[in-house]
Amino acid sequence: MAVMALKSDHSTGLVLFSQINKHGSLSAAAQVLGLSRSSVSKQLAALERQIGSRLLNRTTRKFVLTDVGRQVLKEAHKIEYALQAVEHISEDYQSEIAGSIKMSCPGAQGRIHLVPLLAKFLDRYPKLSVNLQLEDRFVDMSAENIDLSIRVGYLPDSTLIARKLGELNWELYASPEYLRQAPALNKPTDLVNHCCLYYQNSKIAMNKWTFSGENGEEMVSVTGPLSVNDPGVLVSAAVAHTGVLLIDNSLLGDAISNGQLVPVLTNYKAIGGLPIYIVYPEREYIPAKTRTLINFLMEELPKTFG
Repeated sequence: MAVMALKSDHSTGLVLFSQINKHGSLSAAAQVLGLSRSSVSKQLAALERQIGSRLLNRTTRKFVLTDVGRQVLKEAHKIEYALQAVEHISEDYQSEIAGSIKMSCPGAQGRIHLVPLLAKFLDRYPKLSVNLQLEDRFVDMSAENIDLSIRVGYLPDSTLIARKLGELNWELYASPEYLRQAPALNKPTDLVNHCCLYYQNSKIAMNKWTFSGENGEEMVSVTGPLSVNDPGVLVSAAVAHTGVLLIDNSLLGDAISNGQLVPVLTNYKAIGGLPIYIVYPEREYIPAKTRTLINFLMEELPKTFG
């Protein structure tokens, strides 16, 4: 079935139709666009009347694109991308870097490394604002309208652009008070007799620790009184003499210099340090404000690791 030509400019309705499909429901699209659900429904109905055909078959839980809807969606994407490109070109020709940027970052890296750098960046560009989401998960950047993310770990295949910032270096630490009261800790297998502190969220538990030494690699499955999805809390627990901690040493702050924590098993090397990336959507035009922040972080963030 051929799609009826539009008689007037309905770019707004087509962009709205694209957003409905991107976010999976009228309600989700309304929330992202800052509209009421009834307004989104009315605009969709107006678009369907103009085209002369239903675009979506709705049920109580989901919708399914009609044949016409699939054709219209392809054209809606083209219009949405074109409008974004025009917006980005306009921004690039502005004399000042201004506007808002939404980004995400794991909680510990965000608090310790990113926030101080953002303060410096925003002082340099006072007409910019940053909405920072501290999330220990891989956010859906498209669905949540994220401009760029800092991500730790090996990345799944995607259309996102990823630029490596560095590697997290894992080492073993404990407080002197804990070590005075605990069993001997001379080799990795001794960890089975210790209270170990490790990261755990709803999907993974990082309680298998691997070390290399003169006898090769050794992996130990550790247990302990506390697992938590916040590395900063783990550091605080170790400082409070709760147990032994395997962590990226850039997250320790002053705990080493002031003697609250000391390295353990220094003749062994922990294996499994994770890469850290800055990630952003693949686009023909990246807004000047976003590109400016990306370049700033690519220069500054690597200095904080190691």
